[in-house]
Amino acid sequence: MKLAELAKHIDAAIESGADCAIDSVATLSEASERDVSFLSDKRYVADLANTKAAAVIVAEDFDAGEVTLPLLRVANVEHAVANVLRLFAPEPDLPAVGVHPSAVVASSAKLGANAAVGANVNIGEGVVVGDGTALRAGCVIGRDVVIGSNCVIHANVSIRQGCVLGDNIHIHDNTVIGADGFGYNLIDGKHCKITHIGIVKIENDVEIGANCCIDRAKFGQTLIGAGTKIDNLVQIAHNVQIGKNCILVAQAGIAGSSVLGNFVILAGQVGLGDHVNIGDGVQVGAQAGIHRDIAAGEKVVGSPALPVKTFFRQIKHISNLSEMARELKEIRSKIDTLEAKK
Repeated sequence: MKLAELAKHIDAAIESGADCAIDSVATLSEASERDVSFLSDKRYVADLANTKAAAVIVAEDFDAGEVTLPLLRVANVEHAVANVLRLFAPEPDLPAVGVHPSAVVASSAKLGANAAVGANVNIGEGVVVGDGTALRAGCVIGRDVVIGSNCVIHANVSIRQGCVLGDNIHIHDNTVIGADGFGYNLIDGKHCKITHIGIVKIENDVEIGANCCIDRAKFGQTLIGAGTKIDNLVQIAHNVQIGKNCILVAQAGIAGSSVLGNFVILAGQVGLGDHVNIGDGVQVGAQAGIHRDIAAGEKVVGSPALPVKTFFRQIKHISNLSEMARELKEIRSKIDTLEAKK
C-alpha cells in the first residue's frame, strides 16, 4: 500500500513521501522501513530521532521541529491508529460456513444463514444461532440458548442453558456464560447449595475476554449492557446488572446483585461487594475495594475506596508520619524539660 492511499484511509494530511510503500504498523522503537508508526504520547517524542519508520502519524498541531520523516497529521492519533490496525489485520481464523463433521447438533437446533460451526462443537436442543455467527472448535452451547447474528464465539466457550445473546457479540476462549451462581445456606453444619434458575442476557456489541465467568441469576437475569467491553479473567456474579458501554479490566470481580450504570470503568483487580450501586460514568482505580454505593461521575481509588483527591491526600499524610513522629518526640522532650524546671 502506498502512503498516499493510507493517508486517504485515515483522513490524514500528508506532507511528503506519498509514494513510499507501507506493509504494516509498529511502534517508533520497533518500526522498520516499510512500517507506519505513530506518536500519541509526548513522552515518546525523543524516539522520533531514532525510528526507522517510513512515516509517522501525529496530531494536527504537532510541532515537527527538525523531524524530516513524512508525517501524517490527523485530528485524533489513537483513532487513526485503530483504523490502520484494522487495515492491516489478518483474515480471522474462523471455521468454514456450515457444520464440521465432528460437531454434534441437536435436531431441534436452528442455525441461521452462513453460520459456521467448528470441530467438536456441541449444540443442544432448542438452540437458535443467528445469521453469520461463528462457533469455533470445542464450544458447548446448552439447551434453549439463543445467539444472535454476526457473533464470534471462540474455542472452548461454554454457554449454558437458557442464556440469551444479542448481535455482534465477541467472546474469547474458555469463557463460561451461565454457570451456577455462588450461593449456599448453612444448615445443620453443612453448606447447602441454592439453586439458580435465572439466565444471563448479553446485549448487542459486547466483547468478553478469555477465561471470564458470568454467572446465571438466582431469579430473572444477570445482564451485560450493550457496548460493554470485558477484559480477561473477570468474574461477574449472579443477578449483577451492568449498564451500557462499560469497561471492566482484567481480574475485576463483582459480587451478586450489584448494579453498574452506563459508561462505568473498573480498572484491574477492582472488587465490588454485593448489592452495591455504581452510578453512571464512575471510574474506579486499580485494586480498589467497593463496599458502598458510588454516586454518578465520581472517581475513586483505594480499599475501602475513597474519592481520588482524598485518597492521595491521605497517602501524603501517611508518608510524612515518620517525620511527624520525630517532631512530636522532640516537642514532647522539650515539654518534659520545661515541666522539670518548674
